[in-house]
Amino acid sequence: MKLKRAVSVIIILVSLCSLMTGCFDKKEVDELGYVIALGLDKGKTNYLKLTFQIAKPHAGGESGGGGGGGGGEPPYSNITVEAPSIYAGINMANTFTSKQINLSHNKVVVFSEELAREGLEAYLHALLRGREFRPSMYMVVSRNSAEEYLKGVKPELVLNPSKYYELAFQSYSYTGLIPNSQFHDFYKYSESLYKDPVAILGGIGSFKSSDDFSVEKSTFRERGHKVPIGGDFFAGTVTKTGGVDTENMGLAVFNGDKMVGEMDGTDSKYLLLATGEYGHAYWTIPDQKEEGKFVLLDIKQSRRPQHKVKLVDEKPYIDVKIILEADILSIQSTVDYEQGELTNLLEKYVEELIGKEMHRFLEKTSKDFNSDICGFGSYAKKYFLTWKEWEKYNWKSKYKDATFNVDINLKIRRPGLILKTLPSVGSEGTEENDK
Repeated sequence: MKLKRAVSVIIILVSLCSLMTGCFDKKEVDELGYVIALGLDKGKTNYLKLTFQIAKPHAGGESGGGGGGGGGEPPYSNITVEAPSIYAGINMANTFTSKQINLSHNKVVVFSEELAREGLEAYLHALLRGREFRPSMYMVVSRNSAEEYLKGVKPELVLNPSKYYELAFQSYSYTGLIPNSQFHDFYKYSESLYKDPVAILGGIGSFKSSDDFSVEKSTFRERGHKVPIGGDFFAGTVTKTGGVDTENMGLAVFNGDKMVGEMDGTDSKYLLLATGEYGHAYWTIPDQKEEGKFVLLDIKQSRRPQHKVKLVDEKPYIDVKIILEADILSIQSTVDYEQGELTNLLEKYVEELIGKEMHRFLEKTSKDFNSDICGFGSYAKKYFLTWKEWEKYNWKSKYKDATFNVDINLKIRRPGLILKTLPSVGSEGTEENDK
């Protein structure tokens, strides 16, 4: 009896030991160096150059200092190594950092444009297999090197550098000037048959002083504008100084895993409108009644876009319907667009303007890049009974022959806190008084 009891106790103890196996590889938080951003460039002495941006332990908790670090230091440390692969680079970095590198809190992966144009397939697979890499990481292509891009990040308005990346890349929902590009979507679309991926376009600012501002590299002339309006810039060409040196504006267009082109911040708005990811943004609309004046609108997408795809002689015909609503923010000319027929006139004018620009954007994705970044291919699959038929059709090769029809419906809902715009009154009076 005693022997049976002893055997039972031993079996129970052995069973309990198996439940504790997860504790053997535990790591204390202060033993790990948390990477918040990872940069990948082509190497000079090896295949790959990796830049690890590691958060300093006190950066997330101190209450003083504009950048979160003590003594004016940045709240992170940048480490750059050259290696044949991502994991070889992690091994190398671990030999001279005091803490073991951990990527479970990495917020963004930055690729250089040079690397992106050669293809990212090998690196995407490596990131996907790693247990520490989160699928919610943001994807950025830098027009400069990834190393320069990460060095230019010097957050001033947040203490936690990790929070900076979260907030900066979520701005697509209220500016529309960058796409929503996360790793899980990027990888999925790079391997899909119906859609191509995009990445956020990043760069380093060109101007050290406002006296140096230039719009030579702006895209406003291509759109027929007299001055840059809104997002008529690529990252690195924005007329700005101060704050962080990095800029995020526009998108990198991919065909599969290879970058094939770039589009500006305004085109990012049309991508978000077409995919239904658009939240709201401020739009500057040229006044049709007075040259040199603008009407400013806060435009929201009231419901998801409607897409229809037809195949005629194997050529795609794509209908896009987008329903919007707007609030008036400012009328510089003081024309009474808030009421009556003038409201309808403004609505039709904005519909035509957005429709024209949306059509231009779609034609560019098709004819210039042959890249279906809007995912219209998902609406064409229904015409094929089997997967093999769909594969044989090869949607991505047919997209360049697509014909687009765009329908924009916009309603102005509110005039803001002013019911009617009135001109300012000076000592000379107004035109109405003169009459």
